[in-house]
Amino acid sequence: MAATFVVEDGTGKTDANSYLSENDADTYFDNYDRQGNVVLWDAIADKEAALREATQYLDNEYRERWVGTKGSEDQALAWPRRDVFVSDGFLIDSNVIPQELKDACAELALRTDTTTTRLSPDITDPGSIRRTKDEVGPLKTEIEYSGGGKGPITNIFRIIEDLLRSLVVPDGTLERS
Repeated sequence: MAATFVVEDGTGKTDANSYLSENDADTYFDNYDRQGNVVLWDAIADKEAALREATQYLDNEYRERWVGTKGSEDQALAWPRRDVFVSDGFLIDSNVIPQELKDACAELALRTDTTTTRLSPDITDPGSIRRTKDEVGPLKTEIEYSGGGKGPITNIFRIIEDLLRSLVVPDGTLERS
């Protein structure tokens, strides 16, 4: 059975699994064709699956950093949100999915098919743990690896960080300055 594809429209759908429709992603890449991304996007066989994976990555990766609060506990995704003031001081309506979030979803969807690793790769050999340190306030965990271990492998997508800058708490802290 084919997976359902439900785009969040700002109403807080209980079954949404994407922040962006395939048509809106097509438009995004038509408008921002950096380095031939339109050709790469057009080559993706299952664009809906790529958009679902990108949305899942956004919700998981930024779960603790989103500004504001979820619009409803029943909604499937982290957005829409209430009490979101962007960096220039404007309040985003609680029924709006910000364009920056949609753009980030498009960029990540492209990367699901063009990277050699998944957006959230499994950690196969971080090395042995030499030291761990936990602090309670503000919550912080440090892990130091020894023996030449690489530590956890994470992808850092600079364009995603730049697009989401006004929608996340800076530096992962719980307070905005």
